[in-house]
Amino acid sequence: MKGLLQTVEGLPNDTVLFASARGPVTAGRIRATATGLASRPANDGPLFLHTASASRFVAGLLAASRAGWAVCFPAHSQPDYLREISADSDAILTDATIKLSEESEAPRKIEYRDLDLVFYTSGVTSAPKLVRKKLSQLDSEAHVLDRLWGAKAGHTFATVSHQHIYGMLFRIFWPVLGGRISEDLPVEYWESLSGKLGSGTTLISSPAHLTRLAVDNVFAGSYPGLVFSSGAPLPFAAAQAAREAMGSLPIEVLGCTETGGIGWRQQERADALWTPLPEVQIEAGDGAMRVTSPFAGDAVPTGDLVESVGDKFRLKGRADRIVKVEGKRVSLQRVEEALLAQPMISAATAIDLPSRKGALGAIVELNAAGQAVLAEEGAFRLSRSLRSALASRLEPGERPKHWRFEPIPVNRQGKRVQEMVRARFEAPPGMVVNRDEQTAEIAMSLELEWIWFDGHFPERPVLPGIAQVHLASQWAEHLWSWRPNGANLAQLKFRQILRPGDEVRLALSRDAAQERLTFAYRLGDIVASQGIIGGAA
Repeated sequence: MKGLLQTVEGLPNDTVLFASARGPVTAGRIRATATGLASRPANDGPLFLHTASASRFVAGLLAASRAGWAVCFPAHSQPDYLREISADSDAILTDATIKLSEESEAPRKIEYRDLDLVFYTSGVTSAPKLVRKKLSQLDSEAHVLDRLWGAKAGHTFATVSHQHIYGMLFRIFWPVLGGRISEDLPVEYWESLSGKLGSGTTLISSPAHLTRLAVDNVFAGSYPGLVFSSGAPLPFAAAQAAREAMGSLPIEVLGCTETGGIGWRQQERADALWTPLPEVQIEAGDGAMRVTSPFAGDAVPTGDLVESVGDKFRLKGRADRIVKVEGKRVSLQRVEEALLAQPMISAATAIDLPSRKGALGAIVELNAAGQAVLAEEGAFRLSRSLRSALASRLEPGERPKHWRFEPIPVNRQGKRVQEMVRARFEAPPGMVVNRDEQTAEIAMSLELEWIWFDGHFPERPVLPGIAQVHLASQWAEHLWSWRPNGANLAQLKFRQILRPGDEVRLALSRDAAQERLTFAYRLGDIVASQGIIGGAA
């Protein structure tokens, strides 16, 4: 059973492996490119390989195999991150340093030579985790994929990178070993696929992309034969929307770098069960999943909580502080340590927010210097500044998108509770009727169970004015990740009492320049209350 590099070494010169805007990339060109890379400067360490181009990536692997170098795959190429993983600049191969040859090199027969691979991913600590694998393990998994779905697979398009194991397997290993052409670069926009797909094509995607399908259906009349998704479970609604847009349900593949592929499913119904991949054994044990497979070696704990159901299984969340953001693993501890390295921050906690497409939120306690900046610049500008300061160490998905500058909530024992932290980012009660970047209208049905009615007053409960101000500020934070500067209140008028059962409309208008928020609660045509929060005193 041939592996990826053995296959590439032995194919005829003119065999097309990858399609690109500049023309087809053949096996002969990739071999010639690999020969040119053999002049890499002497270095006792491994080769670090990071490219957007699949053909350049294969050429780098081929050069490493010929020279006997181990290969490392950085998760991204931010400078502080590369220093953190000790990536020597002389040992990094990128799209810019790999010149794809226009010449061809004749095929040659070689003995199978395994290759040491090192992936960097998020571990349970803050440091990037090294996951060591063999090239033969990826070859083995690619052959399993071909047995399962090869009969229907075709020309491969992808929206995902091959720097992570899912894209590497589905965009490169599987197509090459199955004798199919793959696109050299991933597509950035759905519109780029218009008119290119059909029953003889395969689309490799992810929840990050499938939950953001184009409004205009670019797939109409040209549905792909197979659609795959991996990185995180696809929400049921997104799976159904993808079937409507693409003609078939995505095949979701569960796995991680340490284990390789674990199982797969298609969501014909909500909470569809997962089927283990061939040759993969699942142990639920005390609820935490352990995986044994030829793609992983020894039994590997995953941190996933599972429930066995016959010969299938159901996922039930995570047992550690690793979360998935846009299909990539993120260590919340790593994010928190990066936040604490900022000079204005004295304490911080991070949380994933499923209600906001899994983006991260951060609650930050500022020191005196940070409080002064907050008072001068406001929460919105400070949060943007902190995101920029984190860019040299963290990927975009690791940087919090939603911020709160306030004490971190704790329980009576003084411990941080995940759900208490997450609740600070949940939507306030009500439903958005319309909104833009400056204004919004929210419909509310005032419920007796709301905490704001508690004690105001037992016999005839009313919604206090301070609660109305608080709800308006909460909605501004939720809609725009922004809030007015300061606690100054102006032009407050409470004309009519609001009681449980009232149907009200809350109108908001923000003035970002003056950092103030104007609000008005309406009962039908009557303005019950109004005022301005923040801004100059």
